[in-house]
Amino acid sequence: MAGVSHTWTAIDFETANADRGSVCAVGLVRVSEGRVVERFSTLIRPPEPVSYFSRHNTAVHGITAADVTRAPTWETVHAQVLDFAQGGALVAHNAAFDMGALRQACAHTGQDLPELSYACTLALSRRTWRLPDHRLPTVCEHIGHRLAQHHRADADAEAAAHIMIAAMRGYGTTSLPDLARAARLPLHRSEALSASMVSVPVASTPTSPAGQDRFSRWQRAAQAPLPEPSPDADPAGPLFERTVCLSGDLAAMDKPEAWKRIAEAGGRPAKNVTKKTDVLVVGASDHGGKTSKHRQAETYIAKGQRIDIITEAELMARLGMASA
Repeated sequence: MAGVSHTWTAIDFETANADRGSVCAVGLVRVSEGRVVERFSTLIRPPEPVSYFSRHNTAVHGITAADVTRAPTWETVHAQVLDFAQGGALVAHNAAFDMGALRQACAHTGQDLPELSYACTLALSRRTWRLPDHRLPTVCEHIGHRLAQHHRADADAEAAAHIMIAAMRGYGTTSLPDLARAARLPLHRSEALSASMVSVPVASTPTSPAGQDRFSRWQRAAQAPLPEPSPDADPAGPLFERTVCLSGDLAAMDKPEAWKRIAEAGGRPAKNVTKKTDVLVVGASDHGGKTSKHRQAETYIAKGQRIDIITEAELMARLGMASA
């Protein structure tokens, strides 16, 4: 039997809404000695506190509340995921998202989660290949893997597996630790989660960000703390060590969720445009014109400051989350 460092599992979650723990599908692909040896996928009934489906998420992956009516609950699938992985490392494209989904779903349902090793094929791709971007479809095209149904959990897990296999082939190894050393990209390790220590998160109102009234969204964002940049983020990432401010409303997620993902990418989320701002993300405004932050950024630019003004779609691309 192959050693544990030569056997690992690619994983991909789809979620019902902007809450990271609202898992509604998972795909798993086990790889041993550089070959796919087993696959598993299933729909999931999301944890009850966050079981609603947002229009945006359904538009991305096509899964609706009706589709998961008879699907197993996360309590059941959680055990299946851990059994399938057999204690080996997990691999995902933008692994911070999938590991966060795993952890948050367990927090919602009060379940234990062991310490896990994991690797990110998004960070690995950035370190290994020069590409226009490192979205899943782009990387799959580069390595010659056909990604037929992007945003299906089974297809995306299969894609992550083949990206890792292609990188291993390039570095001449089938061992994750050896690959990490060769690519100078260390394996990450998540902390264990104990049910006895879990404070189950309070569910947010079951609507998408666009469905909440504007004052409620503004109040939540104003009160939310800004996360610190992740020390494990890829230094080659497009948001690494860049101060990023959000203006207006985002369609895909609310501002606290966007700040979290920016921080996971090594960026510094900010609530206001200042002399330290590097990137301004412009979302929708209630009046259709430029927001005060947008105008402030243009004032700084006119004085010689370098600020990239980008759209929400461009932010998603820089986070490795944009669709094909």
